[in-house]
Amino acid sequence: MAAVALETLKIYEERKIGEHVAEVAPHFQKRLRQMAEHPLVGEARGIGLIGAVELVKDKATREMFDPKLRVGMMASNNCLPFGLILRGLPFDAVGICPPLIITEQEIDILFDRLWQGLDATAAALLPKAA
Repeated sequence: MAAVALETLKIYEERKIGEHVAEVAPHFQKRLRQMAEHPLVGEARGIGLIGAVELVKDKATREMFDPKLRVGMMASNNCLPFGLILRGLPFDAVGICPPLIITEQEIDILFDRLWQGLDATAAALLPKAA
């Protein structure tokens, strides 16, 4: 098992994966923070190439949805038609952890598709404007 881990670290070093992550992570975090503007997002948080968006019923009060709705899973499922696979968390959040080799262009695609999936989720959950 240790031999596999050491070989993995060797490949990461040879391919400069750490340097690549350091280059693209600021763009990932910028796009992640922009998700806070979505009507469903109470908080967008992360570090490096790991992020999560917390989904709320009311942005002003940060009121959560009924846990029985499993909104994190619903949002994750609503991203699938847009070609995005995310991790719906058991509480009202979606986890985002792309491959370490993701490019800035792919980061933009990821967050554009996440926005679309959240729009679909909001359409199903939030009251329509009169």
